[in-house]
Amino acid sequence: MYRELILELSKGNRWVKIQPPCPAEEIRHAEQVVGYPFPKELRKLLQEANGDQCCLLSTQEIIENVERNREILFPLFEQDYSKEKYIELVDRFIFFATNGCGDYYCYRVNEDGIPDEAAIYIWEHEFLGEKCWKKVAGNMAEFINRYYNGEI
Repeated sequence: MYRELILELSKGNRWVKIQPPCPAEEIRHAEQVVGYPFPKELRKLLQEANGDQCCLLSTQEIIENVERNREILFPLFEQDYSKEKYIELVDRFIFFATNGCGDYYCYRVNEDGIPDEAAIYIWEHEFLGEKCWKKVAGNMAEFINRYYNGEI
């Protein structure tokens, strides 16, 4: 379903290169590294296409992003946040796509450790806390449609 939608919406876009499906064990490994279960629609997307080399991240890119956020980017915010607070703020999101400008599309994880599956957000890297994220779609299909139609 998602693969076909992306193929249709990205016709003529030479940058989009849909990757083969992701094996279930790689999805489980990515969930372990991220620390949260992925929403069902994100798992379904990865099972159909493990990234598109444009917007959508592969499981390996999701893992690399988490590691970079946890270990490399913290010094940029160290004056304003303790490491624990920074990790809490950054780790409350499951980043699965990028706009190429440093911002990420993501699911927000509730305090109980369960991702909010009713919304997809853009996480703006210049800010932390409440100002850094805003809703852009209600589900994966809407996100894909809005992204590839240039609406977000």
